[in-house]
Amino acid sequence: MTTIGFVAPVHVRWSDIDMYQHVNHATMVTLLEEARIPFLSPAFAPDILTTGLLIADVRITYKGQLRLADSPLQVTIWVKRLRAVDFTLGYEVRSVNADPESKPAVIGESQLAAFNIDEQRLVRLAPHHREYLQRWIR
Repeated sequence: MTTIGFVAPVHVRWSDIDMYQHVNHATMVTLLEEARIPFLSPAFAPDILTTGLLIADVRITYKGQLRLADSPLQVTIWVKRLRAVDFTLGYEVRSVNADPESKPAVIGESQLAAFNIDEQRLVRLAPHHREYLQRWIR
């Protein structure tokens, strides 16, 4: 599996670990969010007061275990689909010690929709948003 994409290191906190010493499944959504913020900031931060992003769908599949010793996790992000008002990101999560070409421990995706905060409605992605996202299409 290829790792072409934006790679964000995400530190696992003690509170992210379950009683079996694994990264808790419920915290994975938060860990993906922590990786997504630096990925999206270059394109969306200038518009933060007017254009927000809503999560429309999240899917996570666990292929292996991750532990505190695997921190920081290496989260690879790319764009799977880009449409007028929404886009879907793909994720692969590996241990810091894993070969970048190894099978990921977690795979996921999230669909995000552009949202006008003042008008409380979906809006089309701006040209600069689309240009940035197109660079990351896998």
